[in-house]
Amino acid sequence: MKEQQNYELAFHLNPNLEEARVTEAKQALEKSITGRNGNVLFSNEPEKIHLSYPIDKNDYAFFGYIQFTVENPEDLPADRQEPLKELNDELKLNNDILRYLIVKVPSAGQRREAVLKQVKARERVEKRAKEQAVTPEQTPEQAKEMEKKLEYILGNL
Repeated sequence: MKEQQNYELAFHLNPNLEEARVTEAKQALEKSITGRNGNVLFSNEPEKIHLSYPIDKNDYAFFGYIQFTVENPEDLPADRQEPLKELNDELKLNNDILRYLIVKVPSAGQRREAVLKQVKARERVEKRAKEQAVTPEQTPEQAKEMEKKLEYILGNL
């Protein structure tokens, strides 16, 4: 079975685009992903938002994102080893895109493994704490001797 890696592409489109052109740009991005043996899992329709800081003198942009999977490069033919690099190069040349970011997202199995590691680590820490908190029980003779020492100390105050 071929391994799939999850990614998310977040992007800001030029705010001067018409609504129809924004939809076309999103569809072109999806087609570009699927053309590189990717599989689009989810995409939202880009919405016009106010930016926290201007990008290329624009205070607004259409923001959207696409979640997708791509086969691991080792599983691909030699001529298609770097689908993400090709996608990145294409995004750089697209004049409609102001900014973009491709983020690697852990799969459900990877998230499950990470949670299990955290649970095991927490169990080890709790076990160590319990082991250090356990003090040996005193014998009755040791308790009597401790009592005598305390009385002596308190009597000399």
